[in-house]
Amino acid sequence: MTRRIVLALACAAVAAAALPAVGETLSGAELFTRADKGHCAACHEVASAAPSARRSDVGPKLGGARMRALGRERLRALLTDPMASNPETLMPPYGRHRILDAAEIERVIDYLYALP
Repeated sequence: MTRRIVLALACAAVAAAALPAVGETLSGAELFTRADKGHCAACHEVASAAPSARRSDVGPKLGGARMRALGRERLRALLTDPMASNPETLMPPYGRHRILDAAEIERVIDYLYALP
């Protein structure tokens, strides 16, 4: 019994360490990569100077020039509810499902705009 309690507490501590602290503000890059938030990196590859060991190719490759060409309003709409413009998309509706709040979506847009 004691062994199970210790194991349960250890698991809870590991899980809590992976979550952001209350009031913690995550950067756009962190939101892009965190599994408990955007986790965009699971499907999208980003343009960078360093080659990635993992290739994500479910969604299109994301580069700064392409993101800036789409514009902030279009990116905001895509992140909030991509199904509004493409009902067949696999991309989650981050805003509509409250995976990301409005401020987090803005930070992801800032990150995408800053990509090379």
